[in-house]
Amino acid sequence: MYKLLIVDDAKEIREGLASWTWDLVGIEVAGICSHGLEALQFVEERPVDLVLTDIRMPFMDGIELMTALNARYPFIRVVVLSAYSDFEYAQKALQLGAIDYLLKPVQFQMMHDTFARTVDRLREEKQAEFRVSVLKRKAELLARVLRVDFLRRLFREPLSEVELEQGLSDGEVLLEAERYTVAVFRPDRLVEPGAVIRDKEKKLLVFSLDNILTDLWEGKELGYHWVNEQTGEAYVLSMKPEAVAKAHFAELLPLWRKYRGLFKSSFSGGVGHPVVSPAEIYLSAQAASAALAANMEEGTLAAGSSETTAANRTIPAVLGSKGQTEAEDSRESDAEPASLMLVQAKQYIREHFNRSLTLKEVAEQVHISGSHLFALFKNSGQTFLSFLTSIRLQRAMELLSGSNLKIYEIVEQVGYSDPAYFTEVFKKYTGKTPNEYRSKSR
Repeated sequence: MYKLLIVDDAKEIREGLASWTWDLVGIEVAGICSHGLEALQFVEERPVDLVLTDIRMPFMDGIELMTALNARYPFIRVVVLSAYSDFEYAQKALQLGAIDYLLKPVQFQMMHDTFARTVDRLREEKQAEFRVSVLKRKAELLARVLRVDFLRRLFREPLSEVELEQGLSDGEVLLEAERYTVAVFRPDRLVEPGAVIRDKEKKLLVFSLDNILTDLWEGKELGYHWVNEQTGEAYVLSMKPEAVAKAHFAELLPLWRKYRGLFKSSFSGGVGHPVVSPAEIYLSAQAASAALAANMEEGTLAAGSSETTAANRTIPAVLGSKGQTEAEDSRESDAEPASLMLVQAKQYIREHFNRSLTLKEVAEQVHISGSHLFALFKNSGQTFLSFLTSIRLQRAMELLSGSNLKIYEIVEQVGYSDPAYFTEVFKKYTGKTPNEYRSKSR
């Protein structure tokens, strides 16, 4: 039943209206008030869905009441019942969103039809809201499933640039840092000799770990995490500088001790070496797991080494030429609208590569979704990240060979903030350090 508030300064009218057979249209009377101010106080204390109000009343009239309701409770629907047929009153009421403007004395059938239509509209709106909420929950659930699967793969296996960008887009994960470090935490109870852990206990442990890390790690925007449901191990990614990352990881051990009553276990951990690319995060995770495996002391944190995984590193392909990419763009601009969007996106990147730039921002500039832009890049044989990096490094090479700017000045001009990170990326793509490149190009 929808709740109705009746507002009229004439006692016999409001009491007469209250006695009407409202249940015939699915409505019950929540209260009656003698003027707008009293009605406003009423709805502040008790929820209503509908208001039936007179126009001319003392203290606060119907127009003023509707204005206040629109500002504070826009979801409340209003029907006006007035003895005044003045056009200006009716026009103002309808402008304020009144569902109808009825004149006294009102016929039973007209009152019935007006509120029957109003209730039908409210039901349709609630059904639409419910459908939207269901779709939203499904979308959130799908995004979470994709996110968990992507993080699992990110920590456990090498991913190509295409897989990375697809996972980042589908899982709504943002990886834009200069260093990535992984720590792995293990409940010691799960590896104790002869320990018997019921499946229900393990599920509770995994669920608790996941929720705590969601609140205390991702909630503070320190990075991301994934909990292995089979082993109970928590993989935690930091996107902070190495010293800060290790300090944050160290702070987690006292936290696990705080929840020892819940987990019924102490925790040990291992920290991997920092890496510079999202594609190398699994290497840091491997080093963290190796450090954890070598850690013989329960409740402690061991550091790993890059040596355990250095042999697995790969170097991406070298850059294409500037002339080649511009020629490709020229051909694309003569093609279909989708290609034109890609040309526009690439042009925006060329104009803004000298600062932090994300796939989402570029997509918004050409009025498409991030996943759509990702697909356009993929179909062109590139990725957003590889194109952005190529533009930055092409400009860096031009400045190295054609200017006397210092390395750190070039770093800033091409969109990087850390000279050491820039040097690593530059060497990975060109096979030379910036200084070596400058020396050989002159």
